[in-house]
Amino acid sequence: MVEIIDLSTLSPKQVVVKIGNGNEIEEIDLTIVPARATLLLTQATQKYGGWDKIPDGEMIPAIAAICKQSNPKITAEWLETKLTRPQLAGLTQVVLAQAFRRWGGGDKGDKEGEVKNP
Repeated sequence: MVEIIDLSTLSPKQVVVKIGNGNEIEEIDLTIVPARATLLLTQATQKYGGWDKIPDGEMIPAIAAICKQSNPKITAEWLETKLTRPQLAGLTQVVLAQAFRRWGGGDKGDKEGEVKNP
């Protein structure tokens, strides 16, 4: 007998972030952070002893690469020139929370963190 575990049914709640100032507001869908980005952030976190110790020169391009998948306008330069430091810090926290959260789901009332196909 074959057991099929369908991981395509895992579905996090949608997370959209608005960033920018004035007339330059952009939306970024951070519902799914690709595995490659999560692995790179994990490596940098281990290398520097915590995500908050990753140098801006590595963190900002990583955040930009994640955001660019949803919104091609977002680059490291865009983040550095269009956001305030508190906005950049907030975006970083949201990206990290999305990258490292556990999620399960579907549309049958499952709670985040529960696995639909144990």
